[in-house]
Amino acid sequence: MLLKLNSMRYLFFFSFLLCILSSNAQYSNAPIIRTEQINIARDSFGVPHIFAPTDPEVAYGLAWAHAEDDFATMQMLILTGKGKVATHLGKKGAPIDFVFGLLNTKATVLAQMNEFDPKFIQLLKGYLLGLEAYAKAHPDQVLNKHVFPISIEEYLASAAFSVAIFCGVDKALPKILNGTIPKLEGFTGEGSNAFAINAKKSTSNETMLVINAHQPIEGATAFYEAHLQSEEGWNILGGLFPGGPMIFHGVTPNLAWAHTVNFQDKLDLYQLETDKAHPHQYKVDGEWLNLEVRKIKLQIKGIPFPIYKKAYTSIYGPTAQSPSGAFFSMRLPSLMDAGALQQWYAMNKATNYTEFKAALTQNHLPMFNIMYADKRDTIFYISNGKMPYRNADTSYHWSSTLPGNTKATLWNSFKPLSDLPQYTNPTSGYLFNTNHSPFLATTTAENLNPAKFDKNDGYETYHNNRSQRAKELLEALDKVSYEDLKRIKFDRTLPSPILFPYGFNGDSLFLVDESASQQLAPLIKTLKSWNHETNADSKGAIIYNLAYYKVPEIMQGRKNDKLSIQEAIQVYQYVYDFLMKHYGSIDVSLGDVQRLVRGDQNWPQAGMPDVLAAVMSEPWGEGKRRMNSGDAYINFVRFPKDGSLPLIESVNTFGASMHPESKHFADQRALYQNQQVKKMTLDKNMILKNAEAIYHPQ
Repeated sequence: MLLKLNSMRYLFFFSFLLCILSSNAQYSNAPIIRTEQINIARDSFGVPHIFAPTDPEVAYGLAWAHAEDDFATMQMLILTGKGKVATHLGKKGAPIDFVFGLLNTKATVLAQMNEFDPKFIQLLKGYLLGLEAYAKAHPDQVLNKHVFPISIEEYLASAAFSVAIFCGVDKALPKILNGTIPKLEGFTGEGSNAFAINAKKSTSNETMLVINAHQPIEGATAFYEAHLQSEEGWNILGGLFPGGPMIFHGVTPNLAWAHTVNFQDKLDLYQLETDKAHPHQYKVDGEWLNLEVRKIKLQIKGIPFPIYKKAYTSIYGPTAQSPSGAFFSMRLPSLMDAGALQQWYAMNKATNYTEFKAALTQNHLPMFNIMYADKRDTIFYISNGKMPYRNADTSYHWSSTLPGNTKATLWNSFKPLSDLPQYTNPTSGYLFNTNHSPFLATTTAENLNPAKFDKNDGYETYHNNRSQRAKELLEALDKVSYEDLKRIKFDRTLPSPILFPYGFNGDSLFLVDESASQQLAPLIKTLKSWNHETNADSKGAIIYNLAYYKVPEIMQGRKNDKLSIQEAIQVYQYVYDFLMKHYGSIDVSLGDVQRLVRGDQNWPQAGMPDVLAAVMSEPWGEGKRRMNSGDAYINFVRFPKDGSLPLIESVNTFGASMHPESKHFADQRALYQNQQVKKMTLDKNMILKNAEAIYHPQ
């Protein structure tokens, strides 16, 4: 037996060599990975800085370092790409596996494999080799036998699936199936803020960018911070999701960009024309066509036999049958293009504005606003998307359900980047986006005219509370200092008046006459006198916060409607009953109820939905709410006028590690809650000099 060998060093080397050889064997033309030349430098906050000669070796190191911090979540991404989430989560994972099979992103990947850049494929191979090597070195951490090995095709299918969910599948499919498929937990895009300032608006003449993700603070779409540097021109620090092989938004020596979620029309829904006389067929332009029928095999933990569910495909796209028997198809640009990761890689490697724009013209990324700044004082914003050429016939309502019985509603081609709303170096010197309209991105005089863009693209046309507040704060200043920019980004105040752009009007809460109820009068007076600040000690904020989550329940899906005075009184009664039941008093502050929770500890949490320092929460325990998403990864970037490396400060909600026993499990938490930041750098020598640990993946 090997354990009888005299040299433990030889045993380790031999075992590790077998891991590498067996991993490489799974990929033809695999990149050469020299683990002894891959350095993982952990800074004082545990953030990994990966240094290696080649891009695939850096990707290998990233996979290893990220696995050390959050291997379980990364494996969930892998199981998604295999349609095997339910083998680990049981029945809870079955909806994810069914939707993955329905969307069939692996078929798109297989059809496009020969179109990918070979350098990108080598990068992915390096990344997957790193994951598999980590798994073989830590078999006790592998979730189950279905996780490994993983193919390039499975990995890309998982990535394409995740992007499609961001594009609206998570909202459309439950509607089709009348709630029989629940919301897909974890695959969510919540919001975000982004600001770009150039010398015209900057007190220091520095170009500045704010990267501010509003995402879940834990799970599959919580941002992880890393720094990647190769000798092939890759040098970037920023945020990525678990399982990501590169940075999704961040800063290089020359440029930086931020993403925010945008809400243009990324998904079209079609009702097919069917009848009982033509089973598994649908009628298009007078001709009966066959639905493609596939069986999705669901392997569910705890059930000893597989479950099979039918999935359909029409010429419009993935198709599902509603409980009433009607068939609906979804058509998404994101399901027709599996190259989003390749475009992000090109964005990572860009060294100037021209190269960055060239990366965007790949048009693989089907969504996300992009806010850009660089050391040459260029700022740029685009409401990015893979937007189809839709039929201009006004009888078709693209924001609603479309007739799936005519090819007149079937689109197959896409608009070029030049057709999308975008700004470069406005004379105002600033650009911003908070998930609001791309036509409200800078000063009124320079904003784009929405009439010049295709209304069928469905671009947002409204301000939200964050954008209205940001506009007020930015335009109150002739010039913006770095400290001003931080103050604006960390602002926790709703504007006056409060806007209600998300489907209901809550003005009535502020119009109730306190004499209507002696019992409720103190709550009504407190809310009316509230200064709209959402600090943890605010008593008005907790009233509004509880009302915010209660109003949609009372409105019962009535969109663009106003809460009646009687309904407003009902909301106040709910708040009163809630506070009295759980606290025995209405003298309660926001932080008493809203908590930031990490492990077995929790702290008062300020903020609220749609303030610039946004906080979304969910019920937790007895009478509490826990923050589950909102203000998350934050990165402030300044490009000095002398052309030196950018000045970077960042903070993440908790820390680099998902392991409770790690000192980096919540070591950024205090900074985050105090709205403070840590200094970061792209300077390799400085990083290595100050690193707490430097090691190779082994």
